[in-house]
Amino acid sequence: MLVPLLSEKDPLVSTEGTIDPLGMYAIADSLAVRLVPGVRERQTHPRFLTTSAVALSLCSEFDPDVVASDNISEPWQVFEWYVVEGLVRETKEEKKLRGLPGRAKATRARQDNVPLSAPRYLKTPSVFGFQGVYRTLARELGIDLAGSLGETGRELVRVWEREQALAGFTGSVAGPGTPWRESLSKAIREGLAKASTARSGGWDGWRFFREHLSIYDIGRRESRFLEQLLLEDNTGHRGDVLRFLCSPAGHALFEESESEREFHQAMLESVSLPEPLRLLLRAIDVYERFCRLLEDAFDDCRFEMTRRAGRASAQDLARLDSVLLAVREIPDLFEQVLERFGALSRVDAVDRFTSGFASVAEKTDAPDWVERLLEHHSRVQRGKPPRGRAPWLERNNDGSWMIRAAYRRDSGGRHDDSYVHQYRTNPLRSFARDLGMVT
Repeated sequence: MLVPLLSEKDPLVSTEGTIDPLGMYAIADSLAVRLVPGVRERQTHPRFLTTSAVALSLCSEFDPDVVASDNISEPWQVFEWYVVEGLVRETKEEKKLRGLPGRAKATRARQDNVPLSAPRYLKTPSVFGFQGVYRTLARELGIDLAGSLGETGRELVRVWEREQALAGFTGSVAGPGTPWRESLSKAIREGLAKASTARSGGWDGWRFFREHLSIYDIGRRESRFLEQLLLEDNTGHRGDVLRFLCSPAGHALFEESESEREFHQAMLESVSLPEPLRLLLRAIDVYERFCRLLEDAFDDCRFEMTRRAGRASAQDLARLDSVLLAVREIPDLFEQVLERFGALSRVDAVDRFTSGFASVAEKTDAPDWVERLLEHHSRVQRGKPPRGRAPWLERNNDGSWMIRAAYRRDSGGRHDDSYVHQYRTNPLRSFARDLGMVT
């Protein structure tokens, strides 16, 4: 199952803190970054790397300090409005818009017959717009160099320009791409003045985005160029993971099981696996075992509280099988995680893990461990920026715990060996499909 792209609508922000209730994500994310640099779970389509490069090329014409008349929107943002609105206007097949951040916003703006603008677009476009989603990878690959077009980005634009028969889009020699660039540059300038897209439905430029930057219609040369960029990785193991994912064995395994644990275990069985990658996968394996025990116990406690009309004592929760399993196994797993993090020479990970989870790793009895687990959750919530989040549980005067209505569960934990977190295999699979690396 592919991870859905959540930027179809703006995420809810509240004081409740609805994600990562046990504070396990940051360490998992740092491991995933080391494994597959630049790639994020929200990424699905490598064509946005090309679109981002085209945006950087166009916006190089503007002074770095230029903003729209709304005093917030920069040239790249105005161009992004045009891209999203243009694809929504010109794409007839709904499936060809899947994975387009801001699609729902543009569709509603079209229905209301108003242009896209900051109030009508994503609340945090620098994070949730397509340029925000892919910026980390674009910078990792050298496409984006601190907000300017890097040498790799210039080469990508040249490859795209030649394959799309748009000679003259860049450079000083005029060609078929010259009028397109002039039209887009003028549209951005007028968009800056109006702080919105500034073209009617009859503008010929709308079809530029469908014909030359459609999400799924990557040219063969452009695909090969992007493929090579993704395979070349001097800071992590993106190339190794992607190659195994595209191998007959790796592709068949992940398509059938969709289990990152099984996928990683199959990689570990490869005799040719580089030792640093082997150490990293082993660290991920034991950390995820630790996280699974912790999360299952927490979810079972929430379910038990729900079953008991929203409240339960530590003694009640201490009888749960998942709690008893965690009490028995968490201390040893804690030591294994420290050992494997140490083998990675990651002092920061060791320190973060120790300070974050030592309280639930001490050997103790089940009732005391439950108290430690629930207090750990409360501490994690209170420590979330910028001013803390409300815990999902409250302590009653009689010492029992009560779960708040919004966080009750109608089932317990998963109780399997699946990873709690994700390690970028899904976005890499989507990239491979788009680039024709797998069928």
